[in-house]
Amino acid sequence: MPEIVADLHLHSTFSDGLYTPEALVDLVVSKGLKAFSITDHDTVQGVVSIKPCTKATLIPGIELTSTSEGKEVHILGYYIDIKNAELLETLSHIAVRREKRLMDIVDKLNKAGKVSLDKDELAGEFGTGSYNRLNLARFMVKKGIAQSIERVFTNYLGDSSDAYEAVNYFSPLNAIRLIHKCGGLAFLAHPYTNNTSSMIPELVEHGLNGLEAFHPSQGQADLKKCLDWATRFKLGLSGGSDFHGNENSPRKILAAGLNGERLVDFLALDPSRDYVAAT
Repeated sequence: MPEIVADLHLHSTFSDGLYTPEALVDLVVSKGLKAFSITDHDTVQGVVSIKPCTKATLIPGIELTSTSEGKEVHILGYYIDIKNAELLETLSHIAVRREKRLMDIVDKLNKAGKVSLDKDELAGEFGTGSYNRLNLARFMVKKGIAQSIERVFTNYLGDSSDAYEAVNYFSPLNAIRLIHKCGGLAFLAHPYTNNTSSMIPELVEHGLNGLEAFHPSQGQADLKKCLDWATRFKLGLSGGSDFHGNENSPRKILAAGLNGERLVDFLALDPSRDYVAAT
């Protein structure tokens, strides 16, 4: 199996990861990776905080949370201009809506008598991280409400739970448009993990640039389907571990990513771009 040299899907403490951006870079370098992308959910603050250096190539990224007919559709953006005014304004609005959504979920849980969560304590716990269900689940495990994150989602926070609040930030088409306005490339994240592959033809019509084909949650059959889509529509391919730092998760660095040949193909999607080195 060819050696993985790039991980283009990593999450830091600025969204729902457990590693700071600096610790992520150290881990990336220690694993011998040549390129990586921090793709936090709906924020670029993790990318902003990284200081340039020379040991690995940083590709500025983001994972935008969009919705189509009630289903979450994650769109990865690569090579985005992290100082773009429209992007930053949009992300600022999303941050406010994220906080309200999560606090609404907490209110529902408290009112149902299922738990007793202190919202001020919760806000203090989140720190630089974003308001999302994974961070809330970690908090609930820490408080002894459940023994694992999986049980929190099964019993309290799952999509079919009474406390669930749907995400409704913008459509996948608007997510693609925003990424393009920032000079970036738009990729559909793990299409066979979120069951969004049926949307590929429509998204291609609206400028989708590629697919995340290599992902720990997608098996060989899913990979082949992604490769077939890419051939059919002349799409680029990306890949990464979707690393959040959880020790028991299969989403670990080197679990998925791009080999040298695939990385060359990815970089060739726009050879005029400047690349930022970081450590």
